[in-house]
Amino acid sequence: MLEPLKSKLREKKGFIFDLDGCIYRGDRPIDGAPEAILALRGGGKRILFLTNNSTKTPSEYVEKLRRMGLCVEEREVLTSSVATAIYMRDLGIGGCFVVGEQGLISALEGGGFRILGADEAKMAKYVVCGLDTRLTYEKLAAACRAIQCGATFIATNLDPNMPVEEGYIPGAGAIVSALVTATRVKPIVIGKPSRIIMKIALEKIGLDKRDVVMVGDTLNIDIAAAKNARITSLLVLSGSTSVKDLAGSRVKPDEVIQSVAELKGLFY
Repeated sequence: MLEPLKSKLREKKGFIFDLDGCIYRGDRPIDGAPEAILALRGGGKRILFLTNNSTKTPSEYVEKLRRMGLCVEEREVLTSSVATAIYMRDLGIGGCFVVGEQGLISALEGGGFRILGADEAKMAKYVVCGLDTRLTYEKLAAACRAIQCGATFIATNLDPNMPVEEGYIPGAGAIVSALVTATRVKPIVIGKPSRIIMKIALEKIGLDKRDVVMVGDTLNIDIAAAKNARITSLLVLSGSTSVKDLAGSRVKPDEVIQSVAELKGLFY
């Protein structure tokens, strides 16, 4: 890493990291990621892990990261599910029909929302959609009925796919697109690159945007989120973005490194 970039990053007080493709890929950590996080902590930097994946709870992410050799506390993990529940509390408590998994359901229940079944969907104040690997036509139909009856449509994120060890699988955005096509209603989007989740992330890490770096592997999600929040962006090439992708994109990061492993060298 060049010394000018080192100096720039050393001045920052906090680092917000994407997870999939940045810290790990599937169930395997990116080489050098645990050591890089440890080095940043040793340098007095605050850390926040920020993921659009709504399927797991923060505690489940903590367990996963710890198995990979990272020392992480639950307060250092923000999921799109938790951010969705935080945002919705300001809109008012009500019944929710959920297209999603336990991570999203737990966050909403923890926020005081009641989860409705398909037979109650028409009474829902909200339809909340995230990644759902157990998706059924019945769920989609019930969500459509609720939206047509006036429920506020909220999406945890619009990620079209998810990186796994073998490549990619459909993401929440693929499911949201089906509902948008059927209802012609666009959702309120919480996750990256929305300003909503970035505002919550900055509040959670407790720093001004000028003192934070967003580190991620996707241009249209992670880097765009940083641009929308007006914080420094650092692209890693260990995930879904290649040098060719970067050259052809209108979304440009402030800095580029091969992987988070390079952050180990900030303090040497």
